[in-house]
Formats: sequence, structure tokens, C-alpha cells
Amino acid sequence: MNATKVVRRNALVFWRGWRSSMFLSVLGPVLFLTAMGLGLGSLVDPNVQAFGGASYIAFFATGMLAANCMQSAAFSASYPMMSKLTWQRNYEAMLATPLEVRDIYFGELAWIGVTLAQQTIPFFAVMALFGIFDSPLAVLAIPAAVLTGLGFGAAVMALTATLKTDEAYTWLFRFVVTPLFLLSGTFFPINDLPVWGVAAAQLTPLYHGIELIRGMTISNLTLVAGLTHLTYLLLFLAVGIVIGVRNLTHRLVP
Repeated sequence: MNATKVVRRNALVFWRGWRSSMFLSVLGPVLFLTAMGLGLGSLVDPNVQAFGGASYIAFFATGMLAANCMQSAAFSASYPMMSKLTWQRNYEAMLATPLEVRDIYFGELAWIGVTLAQQTIPFFAVMALFGIFDSPLAVLAIPAAVLTGLGFGAAVMALTATLKTDEAYTWLFRFVVTPLFLLSGTFFPINDLPVWGVAAAQLTPLYHGIELIRGMTISNLTLVAGLTHLTYLLLFLAVGIVIGVRNLTHRLVP
């Protein structure tokens, strides 16, 4: 598949600074979990029942695993893609080769998946060092986090394909990504929200990603709940892909 050529191109660019990237992938989770999980966690109600029977650091870290993928994927599909699409016109150059629009789209989405895995695995390893996991399903949190991020990556790629400037990203991150990060269950149980807030949170993809990861790592995930969360995330990704391929085709092919 020609999409692998796009992945290879991005990998060659990444390789130039892989050391610093890998270092930050490990250092970031250590500092963040220490500061927020242990520091803030010491000020939070020690009653584990408030967090589904888990400590606050476990509750927080599992939420951050999904939220971090959302933020990373949304960023990767915004400014970097805008640069290739509008400013540097890399995609136009790619179309002068045997590559097609679908190859470009799936190559970029696959690369986002690679970078998400590269960030998630060290984060997961640090969580393991903190003794957060108590379920044999915990390792499945890695693909679940990547799937969560890919859904947002596909959605933002669909948006980027329609934009001529980067002004919309300010609104995207301020009024979509940040509220999702704060109100989808990353920092506190959504049951603490008003009834309408709980209903709204349960409609968000990040909530389903967090609940899927949290259920597989620190609580008992039922089969029905797991399939519900997984189906939602897969549908979110599928819709983003369909719209994204269509939008990018309309943008690049006269």
C-alpha cells in the first residue's frame, strides 16, 4: 500500500530528533504523574470509593493516558497537517508521484497512530512503576489509548482539509479540546457534574476512551460496557475517516 511511503517519509523526518522526543516521552509522564498524581492527590479526599475503589493517582493517570492521546492527535492533525497542505504544499508534491489522496490521508493517520504508540508506551511503563495496575487486561490500555487518539486525529484531519488558515485552531483547542480534557472524567468522576453535565460528558469520545482504559486497568470492566465504549470509539474513527478522505479529496483534486 502506498500509504506506507507517507509513513516512511514522516519517520525519516522524525528520526532526526528521535533522542529528544523519546527523552521527553519518558520524562513528561514521570514529572506529570509525580506533580499531579502524588502532589495534588495528597490534597484530595483519601476515600478510594470516591474514585471507584482506586487511589487518586490511579484514577488520574488512567484518565491522562486517554486525554494525552486526544491532545497529541488533535495537535498532529492541525498545525503540522496545515503546513503540509497549505504552507509548504507537500501534499501537492506527493500527488505528482504515484501516490493518491487516500494514500496521503491514511499515511498521515497511520503516522499519528505510530506517534501515539511512541508516547503511550513510556507513559504506560511509568504507570506500571507507580504500581497503578491491578488487572491482567491493563496492557490493552495501550491500543485503547491509541484508538481514542486516532478518532480525534481523524476528526481534526477532516477539519484541517477544509481550512485555508490556522485561525480556527484557536477555537478548536480553547472550546473543544480543553473542555473535553477538563470535563470528561480525567480529573474527577463525572458523577460530580450536574445531571445535564453527566449526560453531555457521556456523549463525548474522550469519556468512552477514559472509561474503557480505566475499566481495563483499575476496575472490573463488564463485557457490555467494554463493547459499548469500543463500538463508540470505532464509529467515531470511521466517521472521521469517511469525512476526512472526502474533504481532502475535494481540497486536492480539482
